[in-house]
Amino acid sequence: MLAVQEAGYGYGLFTTKSPDLWKWHLENLGQLCAEAWDDGLPEEDSEWADPYRKKFSRWIDDSGHADTDYKANAADLQSRHGRFGGEPAPPWPMLLEAVKSAYFAMIEAAKQVRPGASERAAEDPTSRLHRSYLWQTLTSDDTPQEHRVDALRAFRRGFRIGRRGRPRTLTRPIHPMLEPPAIWEIAAPALPGPSATRERALRALPVPDDAKELAAREHELRALYASAWRDDVPKEDRLWAALYRDTCILWVNNRRRTALAQSAYEGYLQSSDGRFGGEPAGPWRSVGTFAKEPWYSLVDRIEDAPEGESEPATAEAAVWEYWDALYRDAPPWDSDPDQAHWLAAVRAARRKAQADDGPRAMGR
Repeated sequence: MLAVQEAGYGYGLFTTKSPDLWKWHLENLGQLCAEAWDDGLPEEDSEWADPYRKKFSRWIDDSGHADTDYKANAADLQSRHGRFGGEPAPPWPMLLEAVKSAYFAMIEAAKQVRPGASERAAEDPTSRLHRSYLWQTLTSDDTPQEHRVDALRAFRRGFRIGRRGRPRTLTRPIHPMLEPPAIWEIAAPALPGPSATRERALRALPVPDDAKELAAREHELRALYASAWRDDVPKEDRLWAALYRDTCILWVNNRRRTALAQSAYEGYLQSSDGRFGGEPAGPWRSVGTFAKEPWYSLVDRIEDAPEGESEPATAEAAVWEYWDALYRDAPPWDSDPDQAHWLAAVRAARRKAQADDGPRAMGR
């Protein structure tokens, strides 16, 4: 599925002219690059990752760290916070190579969906890449240096996150779900294997008028989903089962993660008399999608705090993550005028986490 993700990120990058969306997609692409160094990938993803890792090995050594002797032709981005000392910092040429790879993945995916659909399909993809608006923006000497710095910072952040792995907020175990979340329908149609095929067949049947027949069908579906949580899933069903489990775990934990982020946001506002950044702030529901991402990063760091870490140390690191998610430098903690408000946000998130009895599945 990583090959499909790469094509999707390529599509996202090359179908927008928004620098903010570019940064978001570059962060995701950076995470994808880092996943190529994961030795625990499923067989299907390992086939994608092996050549991908070899392609980028000139910049990232086997331990996942960047070649420190290589100088990027964009500004060097050393964090004053120092939290990521020794962690990988991919250089500018690696970003360009990753963008190029995502573009070619997008082209190949388009060929499979619409083979020979247009005359452009016969054009040299490299020539098409070089004519694209994004590529010209990234490689032109006229591009402002700050645009490159922002792009590289987003890509590097994604790579760091990918090397660390998913935060604990998203990986907590859940009880087996025997009824899938709505987002499962997006992934299910394309999956191989007899269980996936049987699931599609059951879902394609018209709703029966007979209550017993409907109950029998629902029972069979729940039995299928229960089999995805077993330790002895047959090889031909492993991709379907793994994606089903992952979808359920992410869905349940994402709801909890959002609740923690909302608690942190509201805790901050309660401490600051409803102001953020010197301006009146609205309720959580008024916060835009991209503006919520830094709050998710904040609560991820709170959840992942080392045992015994002091509250100010956790708050400082969490706030650094908040600003890094916006691709900005956090103000020095010792002189941050909002220090008390950030501490209130940390405490609110922790109270919410402690009051919650853990992620729950909705299986029956």
